[in-house]
Amino acid sequence: MTSNSMHFKTLQKQLKYQSAYDQSLSLWPVPYTTEYVPTRFGATHVVTCGPEDGEPMVLLHAMGFSSTVWHPNIQPLAQKYKVYAIDFIGDLNKSAPSILPANREACAEWLDEVTNALGVSSAVLGGISYGGFLAVNYAIHAPHKVNKLFLLSPASTFVPLYNTFIYRIIAMSAIPIKWHVLLFIKWLSKHQLNKALVNQFHAAFKYGTLSLRVPPGVYGDDEFHKLTMPILLLLGDQEVISDYNAAFQRATQLGIDLKAEVIPGTGHLLNLENPDIVNMKIQQFLCEEPF
Repeated sequence: MTSNSMHFKTLQKQLKYQSAYDQSLSLWPVPYTTEYVPTRFGATHVVTCGPEDGEPMVLLHAMGFSSTVWHPNIQPLAQKYKVYAIDFIGDLNKSAPSILPANREACAEWLDEVTNALGVSSAVLGGISYGGFLAVNYAIHAPHKVNKLFLLSPASTFVPLYNTFIYRIIAMSAIPIKWHVLLFIKWLSKHQLNKALVNQFHAAFKYGTLSLRVPPGVYGDDEFHKLTMPILLLLGDQEVISDYNAAFQRATQLGIDLKAEVIPGTGHLLNLENPDIVNMKIQQFLCEEPF
């Protein structure tokens, strides 16, 4: 175990959170290994699975959920790809920061260090929510290292966040009692989520202190035009953190190699709410030959 005193002020609190994390990780239906990758920002926790000779794939998670959020999606992805699910070092997870990335450039530099240490020169990159925002940030920073990019409900990125979402996050973080956290998740998602994952999300805010220094924001057209790889964007029609329709309209009018789809009956955590259709859409996208 690596000490994470920046987010968990006592060893006891860190151990309680890590127990909840391990319960969620036990949901993964494929064999996996875990390791800590040293970077100048601290030790980054990585969950790896899939064939050794598979094409590399990097996954970035939603804020507060950690890499375990990918459990309903990992089996089809790990059949072909060597998957690296990476715990962002500024979030509540198993990574242990010594310095928090303070801007978008530093976030990209952190991921550069992690992928270089893993021996990944280029990869398919996928992100959900805040991880989607980070994935776009990295693809802008190093387009030559991203073969394909898939985004699930990326936080902000195309359009601003609703103030309601920001207020709810602040309120939940300030009073992280169980019913308050459950109320937030019920608002965020239109389906009942796995109990272990909900318990882990609650433990993150109960035992830890969130200290992300880079809020999700909107990228400019000039930044999007740096993206040369094929992109898949999936949005839920019950999205509550921002205007999904405005995001869809902007994304499809940028003039880049981007395919956007709206998944009916899903909210923000669509990979957990309707994994079958999300997995199908991702698999179709990954099988498509680039133009």
